[in-house]
Amino acid sequence: MTDKERVNNTLEGKPVDRMPVSVLYSNLYFQDHFVELTGRSPLELLRWLYSEPVEYLKVYKELIEKVPFEILEPHSSPPYKVRNNIEFIEKNGKVFSYRKKEGTFQPVKLSKGHAFESVSNEEQKVFDKEDVKRIKIVKAEELIQNYDYARILIQELGSTHFIITTGLTGILWQCHHYLGQTKTLMMLVENPSLIDYLSNKLIEQLIEYIKAACSVGGDAIFIDDAMAYSDVISKKHYERFVFPYTKKMVETIHHFSHKVILIYFGGVMDRLDLIAETGADALACETSMKGYINDICQIAEAIGSKMALFGNIDPIGILQNGTDEQMEKEIRRQVEAGRKARGFIISTGSPITPYTNILRVQKFIELSRRYGRYK
Repeated sequence: MTDKERVNNTLEGKPVDRMPVSVLYSNLYFQDHFVELTGRSPLELLRWLYSEPVEYLKVYKELIEKVPFEILEPHSSPPYKVRNNIEFIEKNGKVFSYRKKEGTFQPVKLSKGHAFESVSNEEQKVFDKEDVKRIKIVKAEELIQNYDYARILIQELGSTHFIITTGLTGILWQCHHYLGQTKTLMMLVENPSLIDYLSNKLIEQLIEYIKAACSVGGDAIFIDDAMAYSDVISKKHYERFVFPYTKKMVETIHHFSHKVILIYFGGVMDRLDLIAETGADALACETSMKGYINDICQIAEAIGSKMALFGNIDPIGILQNGTDEQMEKEIRRQVEAGRKARGFIISTGSPITPYTNILRVQKFIELSRRYGRYK
């Protein structure tokens, strides 16, 4: 079977020769480990992420030869005008971005470890419905320029590889850009009408992203339903403020014949029934941590034939720091649990860490292919 056939059949509950092996956010892995995987410098990573699609594809093929994940995730591409106007150069041991049109230089801090960092956003930009009305919706026709890398991967590899065209975040994460994280959560109680009004506006933007991404082809879109976990909001608030919008996104993506993978980097055990009701094709959830338990056996039993399931192998305790024996034991345990779901994809429960060397990742793929076979 090709990778594409194997993943598609798994998501649809059809027979496969073995369970697919992958990790979500593999594009992040390729950024974090670019130097290790290619032997090139961090400066070349910057250049690659602003390269033309043909060059992007060439390097991407090198990466997946080293770590043959069975689900591919291209990076978002800078628009052509941006790529064509920027050059990364090194002077006196320092790296600068040179903007050709403006003739300006800007110092660039090269990444050490994680490819990019984020901080909590506590700035409130929207205070009432009038502010919400002023939010501009960017149409799909303009957004499509962000998918040049996806387009070339789909054209060149899409017949044999399963490709996630893009990933989107859920409605609460969208809201936090305008309200700040803490105030978004506070307003679920203190000002739910503003949350509703803002969410109804922002779902319009999410639909435009879906239209743009699906127009270039591919097989799936993932929704990272950020801030919708049991360790952040109650099941009641999930049902009231998140579920309708996630379901709407799923329905829209399905309308364009793409599959949907829901990702939860937090607790899910109390809301599995609602997650299954979204109609998504697969569920991926984080390893047990931060005070909650995501038991893969119980999750597989709960969702049964309603959804396919991704594994949630601990990326630190097992993949990064564990022994080969520990990795084998955990893969075999999760494979047995996954047989109870509609289909199972062997995966870590969070992105691979920057400190996990390539030999560990290759061992993970080897063991998963060995023990994920159907008899």
